[in-house]
Amino acid sequence: MQKNQSKPISKEEKQRRDFMKQVTGLGVLGLVAAGGIWAAKDFKHEKQRLRPPGAVEEDKFLSMCIKCGQCLQVCPYDSINLEDIDGKAGVGTAYIEPKARGCYLCEAFPCVLACPTGALDHESNEIEKVHMGMAIIVNESACLALEKKRVTKEMVGRIYDHTKVITSAEKRDRRVVIYDNDSEKIKLQKTLLEKLDKEIGKPCTLCATVCPFEPDPSQAIGMISKNGGLFPEIREACVGCGACVEVCPTQVIDIKPYATYSEIYGKKGGNNA
Repeated sequence: MQKNQSKPISKEEKQRRDFMKQVTGLGVLGLVAAGGIWAAKDFKHEKQRLRPPGAVEEDKFLSMCIKCGQCLQVCPYDSINLEDIDGKAGVGTAYIEPKARGCYLCEAFPCVLACPTGALDHESNEIEKVHMGMAIIVNESACLALEKKRVTKEMVGRIYDHTKVITSAEKRDRRVVIYDNDSEKIKLQKTLLEKLDKEIGKPCTLCATVCPFEPDPSQAIGMISKNGGLFPEIREACVGCGACVEVCPTQVIDIKPYATYSEIYGKKGGNNA
């Protein structure tokens, strides 16, 4: 009887299988050890990711992050991910994809406190000390506020769909109720949804409305008059958290990681709209 011959696998598939064997044996927290499995040259990042609050300079971050997932586990908003082997931005390292879930600059920055190596600088434990990047306008013509368009239930429904802590019924009904026995994490995410629900039917200013910068979000982003409508103006206090990117229905805004206001917009007070 002729034996079945297995098909040769590609280099990429072999690499993926080797990776999964390591992860299976180590577990998520075991990725601590994975920092030494590959040399940096083997997985040199090709795309600069938005890193969690307090992240040190990128090259230093890649060498200090031990892929432990501690920051991911304590994030109240489920904002943090670990880079997949195909991501090519530092495999196993922590990042934020703001189109899926921005950072909401939560009190005490638990992700920073949880980092065991200082890849998230422990000195960055106050909002004034955090700088993740800078918001930039990438699709001005798509802005709903310029056209005086109103927020719809469907626009807010996008955020319901990718909120992990609510039930399938809450996602379906587009409605949440905060219960006394809800965990603090669930309460925070439901509060965000309730805030967005209140914007339904109003002219769209979602990017400015949800900005979590404190004590005054208008120092980071504000709506200004333009061409008969309104338009977001990025201001000097912006820390690049990406909350505005997540809630924008038409992807007008993006974040440039690590960039500063002066690098993007020039001297203080420059108009960027």
